[in-house]
Amino acid sequence: MEQTQSKILTELRRFFDGKYKEIQDYHDQGGGGSQTGSALSNLADTIVLRAVQSIDQGLSEEWNGALIAIGGYGRAELSPGSDIDLMFLCPVEDRKEAEPLASKFLCLLWDLGYKVGHSFRTLEECITLARKDQVIANSLLDSRRLLGNRVLFKHFREQFFSKVVDKNLKMFLHQLSLDRESRYTKYGQTPFLIEPNLKESPGGLRDIHALRWVASARYRTDNLPQIHQWGHLSNIEYASLKTAQDFLWKIRNHLHFIDGKASDHLAIDIQENVAPFFHFKDRREFMRRYYIETGRIFEISKRFIREASPMSRYQRWRRGWKTRLIAPGFQLVSEEISIQSPKPFHFMEEDSNVLQVFLYAKEYSARIADPLLEVIHEVTEKKKGVPLSSDAIPLFRKLLSKPGNIAETLRIMHRTRFLWRIIPEFSRVHCLVQESPSHAFTVDEHSIRALEEAEGLLGEKGFLHDTYIDIRKKDILHLATLLHDIGKGKGVDHSRAGEEIAEEAATLLGYDGKEKALLLFLVRRHLIFSEVALYRDFSNEPVLLKFTKEVASPRTLRHLFILTVADIRAVGPGRWTSWKGDLLTKLYREALVLLTGEEKETKQKKVASIRGLIPESAQGQFPVEWLEEILPQLPPRYLLKTPMEKILIDLSSLKQLGKDSVRIDARDFPSRGVTEYTLYTHRKISYGIFSKITGVLTAKGLKILAAQVYTLANGMIVDTFQVVDPDFPGLVPGDRSSAILEDIKKVLGGSEEVEMLLAKNDRFQRKKRPVPLPQPVRVELDNNSSQTYTVIDLFAPDRRGLLYVITKSIFDAGLTVCAAKIATRLDQVVDIFYVTDSDEKKLTDPEKIESIRKFLKEQIEADLSPKKNKSAV
Repeated sequence: MEQTQSKILTELRRFFDGKYKEIQDYHDQGGGGSQTGSALSNLADTIVLRAVQSIDQGLSEEWNGALIAIGGYGRAELSPGSDIDLMFLCPVEDRKEAEPLASKFLCLLWDLGYKVGHSFRTLEECITLARKDQVIANSLLDSRRLLGNRVLFKHFREQFFSKVVDKNLKMFLHQLSLDRESRYTKYGQTPFLIEPNLKESPGGLRDIHALRWVASARYRTDNLPQIHQWGHLSNIEYASLKTAQDFLWKIRNHLHFIDGKASDHLAIDIQENVAPFFHFKDRREFMRRYYIETGRIFEISKRFIREASPMSRYQRWRRGWKTRLIAPGFQLVSEEISIQSPKPFHFMEEDSNVLQVFLYAKEYSARIADPLLEVIHEVTEKKKGVPLSSDAIPLFRKLLSKPGNIAETLRIMHRTRFLWRIIPEFSRVHCLVQESPSHAFTVDEHSIRALEEAEGLLGEKGFLHDTYIDIRKKDILHLATLLHDIGKGKGVDHSRAGEEIAEEAATLLGYDGKEKALLLFLVRRHLIFSEVALYRDFSNEPVLLKFTKEVASPRTLRHLFILTVADIRAVGPGRWTSWKGDLLTKLYREALVLLTGEEKETKQKKVASIRGLIPESAQGQFPVEWLEEILPQLPPRYLLKTPMEKILIDLSSLKQLGKDSVRIDARDFPSRGVTEYTLYTHRKISYGIFSKITGVLTAKGLKILAAQVYTLANGMIVDTFQVVDPDFPGLVPGDRSSAILEDIKKVLGGSEEVEMLLAKNDRFQRKKRPVPLPQPVRVELDNNSSQTYTVIDLFAPDRRGLLYVITKSIFDAGLTVCAAKIATRLDQVVDIFYVTDSDEKKLTDPEKIESIRKFLKEQIEADLSPKKNKSAV
């Protein structure tokens, strides 16, 4: 028997390998994606049938059950790495007869490399399971008989549709829609993702499956040509679906062929690698085609599924009853805007009529009828390049003025190309890939989402909501938000390029000089607020004064604040944090004080005032003599930047600090997603304390957001680090803090090396990206932003462990770090260090400054070099 089994496997292997190579050659020569999937499915059919027949021809003929392909295999769509799902449909009395047949031929399939999912079910079990589980129901919708009892299979299909689908068709279709929305929540709400999933992301292959499932349930066919013939898909929709489906299948097949396994995640490095195969110059061109195709699938499937839902007589009557004229020529039909005109194309040639359609859709939160959208699209294509008529301009400004569905309305205007006639540059950034994976969306989608985030503040509570409300005329804010990234992709500074585009838009829309100046400033300097708040110590007066001087007015500050918040929130999931919100709000409030002319205490008076409040706030928890001794030792900068609550905590820890000891305290801020570690020690305990602590925290997997470094006049050190702990997103357990303290003590005591700690944890070893992004190392030394410190700005490609290398290099250069801000922006570390020389003074010698700049740059580049990186892998 073993020889027979081996012989069968050898013959099947020879046949499989030959046919598989033919299919792969066909793909490599540019063959269609759908044809490749069909060929792989046909190959699987042949293998299954031959395997069964080779094992026991009599058993397969005598068995009263049926072998059924389900799921993707049931649709006759397979990629090289796809599973094949089989169901043995058994009469109750013959179930046991299927098991010996299955056990023999399934082993052959596994030995050939197929990933096989299988089940044994009676007809009744199929019905029961399908009623409980929509995933099983969907797989059975795609069922296809491979061999066995035809009558049983026919009976199964009849019973499945009768008892599962038709019995409650409306609920069945509703569940399909719920599953679709759940998938969107998990994989992204838009097709325009930087790293999409070919199958599951909106507009992916699963959206075509969903359309076909709905068609199968509603119209008893999942065949796209037949759905088109029966009038449920227009000629354009059918052609678009065929083209898009074939393109996605071709990509998926290629990923599976090159990986040798199932692979649906279109990561950036994969985009770079596969673009040449599809004859695109680069990933930008390749992904633009992807977004165009998936955008079509997304809209077509959404329209089809919506209209396939059956309507009762009451619903049809109510639809007619709810039809009303909202303006001459415009009507609202059951929450859908349409027009009353015998000549719709002629009617829509008036720009003002088109904008009225969009305004009514916005005002009534209504859809625009699909036939009307097609008319608008065709008319817009016809009038490409024709300036917007003067009577339509006030309508567009009106659309921008009042929050509520602005972003969604502009998204539809963009899709129909009408927005391109107002802002032609949107045609250039249509489906334009961002330079960095820090952004989750394309340029156009990010811009519209930023506007969505801005107007969404209306529904929130708190300071951001109040500030947004205070902006009386919001059209400039909304337009600036829409245009803030419009200059991307031109190969120059996108803020400056965007300013030129904004000027053209402002001229077209008739804004006066003051409004235009505000718009241009917001677009040109839309990054300044986040740069100062997140990457600068704005408690230093020169930084704050320079910022407020450039912003110049409270009105501009309010606009810039909201634009910055909206921009960060729209970058992608998880990019906005409470920590960032706190910093932005603090900068806004401090700048507003200066801009509104409110008096501020002098620095000396404020320091003296804080020192005087400490004994009162301490309420006798410290000895009077000790407090009188320690208070003069506290640096003014520490007193100005540290909340009273934290000062008292620090004093308590310093009181318990022995001459040769090290303490570390952890404080959790769950609402901000931040943990704060503060280290207390003495300056003489070790050299390069800051860089060593940074190394230990990095080795422990902590992401450092910011650091405040203070040395008291008596040599005591208070170093505070705000970090994100991926292993403990909530409260940090005590043993975590203890483990960190233990390692810090070892490193400061010299019994452990930071490099050894980094090497111990494989998760944090530095690994080379398959396709590194071109981000040069940049080191800048600034003596103008602070009266007391030299500011070092460091920009480098982000890599685990790099922060330790940077801080150690600063120490090796003979500098002392007094404060630091650590961040990642566009996949670069953007680290800012406030430093002094060995005499605790700013650097002044130009030659020394240049020498240190070169030294730091060389050290960082050496660490990032491929040779160094290779040894770290």
